[in-house]
Amino acid sequence: MSLSLWTPLFSALIAFAMAIKVLLRSRKRRPHWLFIMFATNVAVWYLATFLEARNGGGLLSRFAGLMAVLLPQTGVRFLRGFSLDAPDQPSSLDRWATRLLVPMLALVASPWFTQKITGAVIRAVLLAYVVGLLIAAVSALSSRGRVIASQHERRRARYLVGLGVLATLVTTADLVPFMVNRVAAANLPPIGSILVLAVLYMFSEVIERRRVIDLYELAGRFVVLTALALVLAGIYYRLVDWQVLTDREHRHEGPYFLNAIVASLVILILFDPLRDKMEAQIARFFFGERHDFETSINELRRRLAHALEPDEMGKVLMDGLGRSRRVTSASLYLLDADRKGLDLTAQLGDTAERRVDLASLRALIDHARAHGIAVKEQLERDADDRRELGETREGESIAELAHAMESLSASVALPLEGEGNDLLGLLTLRDDRVRDAFAGDEFPILKGLAAQVAIVVENTRLYARIKERDRLAALGEMAAGLAHEIRNPLGAIKGAAQWMESTMPAESDHREFIGIIVDEVGRLDRVVSSFLDYARPYRGNPSLLDVTNVVERTLQLVRNDIPAELVLTHEPGDDLPPVRMDPEHLRQVLLNLIRNAMEAMKGRGSIVLRSRARGSFVELLVRDSGPGIEASMRQNLFIPFSTTKTQGTGLGLAISQRLVQSAGGRIELRASGDQGTTFCISLPAAVSGAPAAPSGSIPPPARVAADAEAVRVSPSPLA
Repeated sequence: MSLSLWTPLFSALIAFAMAIKVLLRSRKRRPHWLFIMFATNVAVWYLATFLEARNGGGLLSRFAGLMAVLLPQTGVRFLRGFSLDAPDQPSSLDRWATRLLVPMLALVASPWFTQKITGAVIRAVLLAYVVGLLIAAVSALSSRGRVIASQHERRRARYLVGLGVLATLVTTADLVPFMVNRVAAANLPPIGSILVLAVLYMFSEVIERRRVIDLYELAGRFVVLTALALVLAGIYYRLVDWQVLTDREHRHEGPYFLNAIVASLVILILFDPLRDKMEAQIARFFFGERHDFETSINELRRRLAHALEPDEMGKVLMDGLGRSRRVTSASLYLLDADRKGLDLTAQLGDTAERRVDLASLRALIDHARAHGIAVKEQLERDADDRRELGETREGESIAELAHAMESLSASVALPLEGEGNDLLGLLTLRDDRVRDAFAGDEFPILKGLAAQVAIVVENTRLYARIKERDRLAALGEMAAGLAHEIRNPLGAIKGAAQWMESTMPAESDHREFIGIIVDEVGRLDRVVSSFLDYARPYRGNPSLLDVTNVVERTLQLVRNDIPAELVLTHEPGDDLPPVRMDPEHLRQVLLNLIRNAMEAMKGRGSIVLRSRARGSFVELLVRDSGPGIEASMRQNLFIPFSTTKTQGTGLGLAISQRLVQSAGGRIELRASGDQGTTFCISLPAAVSGAPAAPSGSIPPPARVAADAEAVRVSPSPLA
């Protein structure tokens, strides 16, 4: 079987298969249809070449020439399909290709085409026509690629230019036998067929894969495998075929089997280091910029691992991003305590919005969390693709996400997620110097940075809780000692004042001052007692209790004391599991929250107590319709002596927190504003016979365990 005869047939079948593969795609854009046209043209040309070589010239020769004339026409339009500047509008190259089409068809159809000398001239002109148009198309693509604003599209254009140059070379190599074999009896083999199919396959991957990293990896692997094949084939030849030739010259039997074993061992020994070395060189050649960026981000992650203060974390993050020289502006937003908005924590470059409403970014955040990242330019491309496919509604929805990113002045948005996939915040990046500042192969690097920042955010919050716990523990010890030292003198002062009051005449003007002394000593004694209540462990008498019953008993105690203008209601939950806590402690916490609400509303408004089961916890919500708590006071609510009352000690909420924590639960401010204030008491559901929580234990919050050993260890950025 003649290889030169059957190779065009095999090439035609493979080219047809590539065209059909793209044709069977459910959603096809303009580049897909142009590729189908180009690949079909190549397949028909190969088929015509095969039929001509097998059955002789005549009409088949002219048909093969006709397909050769059409090759640059379809090739030029296929490469034009990747233009970003109105690819549907014809260019000067398109017009020149159209003008040359008719004369070339006339030459192929003329009687001179089958003559030897004039046919040779026509075939030379045909070869120059094909190669010239392909070179012009590649040159136009290269010129457009240099002025594209998008870095991603510039890389893609460079990749296409490289493929276009290769396609021109191999097409020339494949056309030479077609031209020469018809003029002289050279019988040159179609050596470019396999390369043409390889380039055609690479073009099919270009239209399927929008990410440049996939294309580079494909090209890199092709180069690595080709180089390895050449090196290993050389080794095998030197150790086997060389020995065969030597033995033939000396006409004796050679140790071929032994030589084959030695050659195979050498190949196996050298394969891994050779492959690693070549892959490293290919990566350096294709991904040098990514390597530098990854190095700077890994260094930033190592520095972030040691940050325990929020301000320090923000400074280290922004400083590291600036040093990477790939970011001109960045913003770190963290979710506020009310989980209704994102507050700006740190920024680099241009001034960003100080606060962003979470509801306005819900769709964008959902998209970023689903994909791990949101890229503005990628969203814009996806929106254009949807519109081109007729999916207008989906395209507009995606375009809205791109508009939301523009409002953040961000080209990349990375969600910060803690344990349990809880949203912590958002990290936005932008490089104003270029469009598509980050390529697809750099997205995993950015995702790793976002994961590191999320860990650090949780650790900073945990560290703050640990410091606060230690501070409160020291304060409790000091309070206990101070209270005991003060109580004895207070008792003596109060006793002396009362004796003086009993011995003083009723009409004496000093009795009023003695009464003031007694009252103030009593108030000071209550403050000291609150000190002791806050400092001493709260063992109490924990037992399984029905939350609904405790709430009803508490409301019975306060209903007679509430003003007529105040409405107090209870909305009990259904099928609430029991909790393990001292009922007096829970009643004390509820009374404290209700009285605080009454004072805030000045006896006028509404208070609603709602209970519900949520996961493994029972939640008690105390909501009032008051004016809310000032923002400056919200962070200090549970800190001792933090109060806005003229007669208050500032220990009520601190003691309530200790009582709830002693039962393994937590108390927090859920909402505060013009619509009122909501406190939430979360208590773990208990089963009969379950042990009570240890006295004074601090429960873990929703996502961070309040223990020094619970600080999450940041993974190595190189892992």
